Amino acid sequence: MAVKPKQTVVLTHPRTGTQFTVDAAIYNPVKAAILQCLKGSKGKTFTELTDEVVTIVKKKVPAFKGSIPWYTISIRLDLETKGVVETFTEKGKKLNRLKK
Repeated sequence: MAVKPKQTVVLTHPRTGTQFTVDAAIYNPVKAAILQCLKGSKGKTFTELTDEVVTIVKKKVPAFKGSIPWYTISIRLDLETKGVVETFTEKGKKLNRLKK
């Protein structure tokens, strides 16, 4: 019986171009949570975003192993590379939002 290979997603850092792979079973729920948190938002700090993503992922994938904040920043940076999310500064705060 053949073993089904894991599906992976290649993440790219927007400033350095560094690439690495993440299991799609981790990428998809974290990406969905990030998009859900930023939808309709004028901007969220990384801490606000991470706190919300942790809550959503723990509800949807209770068996999740690993650091959700680490995956959040890595996947958010990849989404920035793909032009889905942007980072901007307002009143001295670095904020994240969906790209218009």
